[in-house]
Amino acid sequence: MKKLLFILSLCCSHAVFSQYYTGSNTPFGQNRVQYNDFFWQSYDFQRFKIHFTKGGKQHSIYVAKTAHLYLEELEKFLDFKTEEKIHFIVYNSQSKFRQSNVGLTNDITSNIGGTAKIDGEKVFIYFNGNHDDFNRQIKSGIAEVLVNKILYGTDWKQTVKNSSFINLPTWFKEGLIDYLSLSWNTKKDNDLKDLILSGKTEKFHSLNKNEARLFGHGIWRYVDEVFGKNMIPNLMYMMKVSKSVESGFIYVLGVTTNMVQEDFINHYMLQYKNDISNSISPLEKTLKIRSKKERVYREFKTNQNGDKIAFVEHYLGQYKVKIHDVSKNKTRTILKGDHKLNRIPDLSHPIINWHPNGKVLAIFEEKKGSIVLNLYNTSEKRKNPRQLLDIEKVLSCSYNAKGNKIVFSGVRNSQTDIYEYAVLGNSQIQLTNDLFDDLDPKYIPKSDKIIFSSNRDNVNSLKPDIPNTNTFDLFTINRKSQNIKQITNTPNFNEKSPQPTSLTNYHYLSDKNGIYNHFQTVVDSTISHIDTIIHYRYYDIVQQLSNYSRNAVEISFSPNSSKYSFLHKINGEYKFHLGDTKNLLIYEDKLKNTYFKNSRNEDVNIEGNSNESNDNKINIFNYQFESEKKSNTSQNKMQTHSKSKSSKFTLPIKKIYNINFSVGQFIMQLNPTFNNLAYQRYTGNGFKNAGFDGFTLIQAKDVFEDYKITAGFKGPVQLNNIGILGIYEDLKHRIDKKTQFSRQSFENFFGDNSIEKTIINDIKHQYSYPFSEVSSIRLTSNVRYDQIVTLSSSPNTLIKPNENHVLVGGLLEYVYDATRPLAININNGFRFKTWAEGYREVNQENTDFFVLGLDLRNYQKIHRNIVFASRLAASTSIGSQKLLYYLGGVDGYLWAQFDPTISPDPSQNYQFQTIATPIRGFYQNARNGNSFIALNNELRVPIFSYLSKKPIKSDFLNNFMVVGFGDIGCAWTGKNPYSSDNSFNNLIINGHNYTIDVQNQKEPIIYSYGFGIRSRLFGYYVRIDWGYGVDDHIKMPSITQVSLSLDF
Repeated sequence: MKKLLFILSLCCSHAVFSQYYTGSNTPFGQNRVQYNDFFWQSYDFQRFKIHFTKGGKQHSIYVAKTAHLYLEELEKFLDFKTEEKIHFIVYNSQSKFRQSNVGLTNDITSNIGGTAKIDGEKVFIYFNGNHDDFNRQIKSGIAEVLVNKILYGTDWKQTVKNSSFINLPTWFKEGLIDYLSLSWNTKKDNDLKDLILSGKTEKFHSLNKNEARLFGHGIWRYVDEVFGKNMIPNLMYMMKVSKSVESGFIYVLGVTTNMVQEDFINHYMLQYKNDISNSISPLEKTLKIRSKKERVYREFKTNQNGDKIAFVEHYLGQYKVKIHDVSKNKTRTILKGDHKLNRIPDLSHPIINWHPNGKVLAIFEEKKGSIVLNLYNTSEKRKNPRQLLDIEKVLSCSYNAKGNKIVFSGVRNSQTDIYEYAVLGNSQIQLTNDLFDDLDPKYIPKSDKIIFSSNRDNVNSLKPDIPNTNTFDLFTINRKSQNIKQITNTPNFNEKSPQPTSLTNYHYLSDKNGIYNHFQTVVDSTISHIDTIIHYRYYDIVQQLSNYSRNAVEISFSPNSSKYSFLHKINGEYKFHLGDTKNLLIYEDKLKNTYFKNSRNEDVNIEGNSNESNDNKINIFNYQFESEKKSNTSQNKMQTHSKSKSSKFTLPIKKIYNINFSVGQFIMQLNPTFNNLAYQRYTGNGFKNAGFDGFTLIQAKDVFEDYKITAGFKGPVQLNNIGILGIYEDLKHRIDKKTQFSRQSFENFFGDNSIEKTIINDIKHQYSYPFSEVSSIRLTSNVRYDQIVTLSSSPNTLIKPNENHVLVGGLLEYVYDATRPLAININNGFRFKTWAEGYREVNQENTDFFVLGLDLRNYQKIHRNIVFASRLAASTSIGSQKLLYYLGGVDGYLWAQFDPTISPDPSQNYQFQTIATPIRGFYQNARNGNSFIALNNELRVPIFSYLSKKPIKSDFLNNFMVVGFGDIGCAWTGKNPYSSDNSFNNLIINGHNYTIDVQNQKEPIIYSYGFGIRSRLFGYYVRIDWGYGVDDHIKMPSITQVSLSLDF
């Protein structure tokens, strides 16, 4: 064959790409798909730089003003000031943020030792239509930058040094950042209450990441209340000095972390039990809809007949729209979007609402960078999608009584406003136009008014305070005149999700007592006076309709009907209720405030009285003479004047983004498998590791992580085996591009005492086109220059000429990767890869060779973090030249041994060699050939983290894992392992004047079983396996194999 096989490559795998198969540590990888082009601009302030794209100018100004206040506040509290500028990268929505390359890693090797990721001063935020969440992201980003600098150091060198031995639990670091960035509120209090009262905290390791972060936030709040806020910075510094969380708590607070956690749980358990002592469970009908663990449910809506309920289910980044038939008690999925991946879930879409006829469900989705309205007909089970123009996000929606218009809360040009959409014309008009957040609009029956919830100060306000932390009140707007009227005014609590039932009645949720409960307001009238006509005075009667122990999550009323749906969550489980306004119960007694609500009211009162004069009070701890008071007074005036002068906001010149790089990752490790993905020249005496040598790698990337430059060096323990690696990546557009240069060398020793040194110089260029976040196709072109030098160790070797080989070729891959990492070496999900590649030497006849292959892997979660892992891999080599597979052994084997008893078939023109692993219990070359197949199964049990109910302080024990495995495989030549042309089945003995053909009756397939242990030791993932091989139905002695590598 004279034509080379070129193809396309899949996915955004950020591992070293090359000729494919060298064991189980092959690159897969997920993708970020760029559906939109981003034209980045920036404002450069004194202490931070704000990057934004089209439509994000107002966001950037808001971030600049808010970040300035938060940065000063946090630096003062932590007693630490950062000298470097903080870069804020502002995306217009979370769906736009998902297109970014932030967080994609370049996994050069499966060896994780000595790796430090350097986050620097970058803060990535997105606007989801609500400034409360926007404020949290801004403050959280600043807090994370400051906390990382305090704990890990102020430059990348200190970060590399400290990250190797500071292993922080989620509750400590993530909880601390959450505490610093978010004030305690009704939702936080409710979530912690549910977490503690449900008993989940008794089994700490069963908590997911969000629950552990919440638990940590609660602990830091408890430290604040009991020991004092000033103890928190002291704890951080002492922990950094002692390199131990436990030592920090003992030295500063005089108690262990276990004692603090137990006291914290007992304290809040008592308060929360008191909070719910007089609560009453929901009286509405409970529907038989199953609430699954780890799911989030929202948009719970009933049609006007109450016979069908629609809702949205979120799980690991994937969403499903479901409809429940109440009479049949059956639930079916009508729409599904996104994939189950480890990422920040977007709980702001899809948005759904029933048409008044009860048969059509409107579904607003965010797909491929656009807003799509899907009108789903439940009778015909048919979708009618259409795209909304000039809208970046839809947050809530509602039909009018006729069903020809939809009012929705939408985001455009950095604002969340109310829009009215014409269904037939596929167009919308804007009703509000300001910087406040206008949410949850609903048509008021038989009127031109719309009721909505907003954090505006009053009806005349156009610009909010910075940051906007107002509570939400209820307003109405006239669709024709666009006049806005405020109908509630409660500065200390919120009203949300208004549900009008008539001109004089509306329902809503309010956290008046510290728990979101169901309220209604009835507008009544009385005669005020009479002259020529009767004049009426209108007034509101507020009635409480519930007394829940936990927050009401959602409430939704069906238009033209008395039916309403109500979503509740208690003890971690969602409850789905269907109610009727004819059966409402009105609570006459005033509700008791929660512990949190009372403490918050006390804080408000203290702040309100803080303006009282203290001139006549004497501070005995800091007494001042009159002359000192005068001096200090004049200084304070000067400082106040200076502060007011400096606090004037000036917008700098807008600049176009220029690419600049900073250090993003640093690796310094011992690595015996450097660049092992390249096929080695055939020697017949085994596949050689790169040598147990030092490996150093540094990666630089730009602000948006669209461009990356990676440089690696292997050495200098073995000067005769130096390796070099250089990679440039361009990930900015839909098609990702990557260029790599590598150099490595090996020495091979032969029986005649000759030594051959092979030097491989390799240049590759890859194009990757992602179809989705989990699937892609890649094309890699390759130029390779091999030098084989016979070292001068004897007179015979002096005359042996050197060999030079120049190969060109290509690799085509399709990759699907929907796995989710649960912990180190523990995944969940499915991935597979199939590939074809071809190469040929330049200007040489009969030098073409081709490789086809497949690798499938499945990781099934058994319980919590126990996983059953399975893998099926197969590959074959065809062409004038062939690739030899050595079956047996493990990846990253530290002291690999070669089995010389099975010789490769001399009739095959082998030019390259690689390994087919793992087949534990055997040495390398237990079988060989130009084709192989292997099946591996493992049960992975992280025994200590699974059994422990409390956080494990030891990184070694936390990652300690016991593995039971079974491997089966075969390598052969010919059509199949049992065919007569398989060299393993035949042995030809050539004599002086005779030839003997011996037919081998041995079983070509081998298998093994055994167990192993794994853990992280000094930053390296160490594996020890004890395997029992079975060869030709004979059980072999146990073989112990030690390796530095993650499992498949």
